[in-house]
Amino acid sequence: MTISSSTPGPDTIISTDADARELLSTLLGPALRRQLWAFLLASNGRQLPIVIPIDGIPVSPSEDELRSIVSSLGQVLDEYGPGGSILFALERPGDETPHGFDELWADGLHSAADAEAVDVFAIYLVHDDGLRMMKARLSAPR
Repeated sequence: MTISSSTPGPDTIISTDADARELLSTLLGPALRRQLWAFLLASNGRQLPIVIPIDGIPVSPSEDELRSIVSSLGQVLDEYGPGGSILFALERPGDETPHGFDELWADGLHSAADAEAVDVFAIYLVHDDGLRMMKARLSAPR
């Protein structure tokens, strides 16, 4: 996936599905490989200047791997955006129909965020033709 040179302004607030879709479609291009993106949002929904790509993710993640990812991201969020949330984008080439891989990651991230008390704005699938929401908001204040 490529990052566009046209980025939303620093005052852009992400508070709806439409906002998240606009942000992701502006920043991420067509799916190139399997990877996970984490966008950190402040408590008011403003995107923090931290975007974390996680490349080389396994097809079948373990619960420990997922909790480690979410816990680490939660610590960064606590430091730079207390009370904020994480917007996940799961990138993989192919059509919009969710595969077992997509569901394992979306369900696993959601469960890990619940267990680690990390607020997730949503989890999206980025595919060849656009975006698809996999999981909606999970509020789990730290």
